[in-house]
Amino acid sequence: MIPRLRLVLALLLPIAAGSLQWLLWENWIKPYVWFLFFPVAFFSAWLGGLAGGIGSTLISALMVWYVFIPPPFSFTLPNPTAVFSIIVFIGMGCLFSWFHEKLRRALSSSEGRFEATFEQAAVGIALVALDGRFLRVNHRLSTIVGYAPEELMARTFHDITHPDDLDADLAYVRRVLAGEIDTFTMEKRYFRKDGSIVWVNLTVSLARKASGAPDYFIAVIENISDRKLAERRFRQLFEQAPVALATSDRDGNLLLINDAFIDLFGYHIEEIPTIADWRTRVLPDAGQHTAAEQDWSSKWPAEQPAELVEQSVLCRDGSRKTVLLSRLRLADEMMLAATDISQRKAAETRLRERNAELERFDRASIDRELQMIVLKRQVNEMARELGREPPYDLSFADTLPP
Repeated sequence: MIPRLRLVLALLLPIAAGSLQWLLWENWIKPYVWFLFFPVAFFSAWLGGLAGGIGSTLISALMVWYVFIPPPFSFTLPNPTAVFSIIVFIGMGCLFSWFHEKLRRALSSSEGRFEATFEQAAVGIALVALDGRFLRVNHRLSTIVGYAPEELMARTFHDITHPDDLDADLAYVRRVLAGEIDTFTMEKRYFRKDGSIVWVNLTVSLARKASGAPDYFIAVIENISDRKLAERRFRQLFEQAPVALATSDRDGNLLLINDAFIDLFGYHIEEIPTIADWRTRVLPDAGQHTAAEQDWSSKWPAEQPAELVEQSVLCRDGSRKTVLLSRLRLADEMMLAATDISQRKAAETRLRERNAELERFDRASIDRELQMIVLKRQVNEMARELGREPPYDLSFADTLPP
């Protein structure tokens, strides 16, 4: 109601009460002069606030003084008790007015804070009827779904919810109405006005009447489309990565493994659901097992850069492979990456073997050459003793020992 109209009505209440009391005075109310005016002072304060309450109180006091306190139609007060009753009435009227003014200001301030919170919240907020109709929505929710507030309030949440998410949403709603849970949170999809899909995180609670009966739902909606897009991209990269990848939580439960991991080790996540199972299956050597456990535990106290560790692992088919393992903490998860370097290690081994063979061959060849030089020197000496010219030119070997 308009404040000025409330003030006018508050000031008219004493006149209406005075008229009614005058009609009932002789047969019903006399001599209770304040019978109708105490309620008038209270309701005038509630209706018109401080100004309306005090104005109504003063009008009521003058009317009772002039009309109903003997002698009637006179401002004479021969009885001190009448003076006291007027003072008490005015005091009570002013007290009513002060109390209601304080209450009105507190309520106005509370409503103002609620309005500011509701409209300026960084998340979407909606009040939803029990049948799913939007009763009130804020600007952020309108932005998320692309509908103007009045357009949205002409719809129900069923109308904009993706069909694949509706059954789960309604199941939660039924549980809340049945008193099984107080609130619920779920990720779901809404259809925007332009037909596109937006992912949201929905949190719903139930407001009840004073009697305890369900009244309406309070829904908080957060746009998580960017996060879902990032998760989808991560999932695609994770699943299609050529490197074997696995993630685990703090308790050591494996959360995800990709196809490359399965191809490398031969195990599915159902067969190795925990890090402990992983160590038992693929790191059967006691020393490897202990070192891997200590390394995994040491990563949790603080963020550490990824380190590459070369390990010999046992695969599901019984074969041994050499892999490079890297463990990296990501928030509350640990990521394990493994790269098969068995072929490279085998190639390195073959290369070392070939180099060793070449070295042995080179040493044997040099020994033969040295032996030939010694024999040629002996032949040259024998030729000189016979007075002949030495048949072999060994000037290139003059620096070699005899």
